[in-house]
Amino acid sequence: MAELVGPILEAIKLISRPARQYLKYQRKFTEYVADFKQALDDLLAKKAEIQRQLDDECDYGKIPKQEVERWFKKVEEKLAHAQHVEDKVSKGKCLFRSSLGKLVDETTQALKEVHAEGHFSGRLVVDDPSIVAVKLSTQNLVGHQVSVRDEIYRYLMGDEVGMIGVCGMGGIGKTTIMKDVYNRLIPEAKFKKLIWITVSRNIDIRSIQRNIVSQLQSELPDHENTIVRAGKLSKMLREMLRKQGRYALILDDVWSSFPLEDIGIVEPTKNNGFKVVLTTRSEEVIRSMGCKKVQVPCLSMHEAMN
Repeated sequence: MAELVGPILEAIKLISRPARQYLKYQRKFTEYVADFKQALDDLLAKKAEIQRQLDDECDYGKIPKQEVERWFKKVEEKLAHAQHVEDKVSKGKCLFRSSLGKLVDETTQALKEVHAEGHFSGRLVVDDPSIVAVKLSTQNLVGHQVSVRDEIYRYLMGDEVGMIGVCGMGGIGKTTIMKDVYNRLIPEAKFKKLIWITVSRNIDIRSIQRNIVSQLQSELPDHENTIVRAGKLSKMLREMLRKQGRYALILDDVWSSFPLEDIGIVEPTKNNGFKVVLTTRSEEVIRSMGCKKVQVPCLSMHEAMN
């Protein structure tokens, strides 16, 4: 008989544990409902906050990140279920408070969980991949700028030159010319994607990688070093070139030379159809990076006055 006491006591504990829990749901039903309503209000407020941010960022050529869309879908599902639970609470009878309290508590935890997931790093939008590029605002070209533009355009549309270096003194119009070229390439079927990166005096490899990846509508882990990120970016570009077609990358305002592989930029070849154009004041940059040089001459006095 003594050997049966232990198992019997264990069985009683197992049976009484759920019973105690249900009694708690019955006894503290009002508190569970208050917690549920607060969680529901918090999630509605978070949804409205994210929606406002998304409306501010979602300009032409931008679409919400997939993770943001998934979050909104999840929020809608949880809110629909919460409405169902709220209807039950308003019609509930005292006899069913224990089971209803359990449902309210479970729904509250689900609302809190999806609320906690509503934190996104960086912007909520990415470039729309169906759009080759968004037109850049620029000035009308004058004088020799038109012929320089046409020369760059011919190299880009042809297959013989992969690296193009646009060279000229500061303020001569290199960026203006490249903006015009960029805008003219948008309606062309040759390139599936145009990428514009401003490099500037101090080369920031991580920033360049981040900007390229952003325009490819993808991401790289921030915690990884630039060498690992370069490898991943290179693989990403090769896959996109293989599956989607030709890309053109414009590196504006380059002050010093650097190996493309340090960034993760694929080497342009006739086979992959990838094109890189850089603008610089330095002829040494053009030579060391193996670019086809395109010189931007000084404007005449009449052109400069215009």
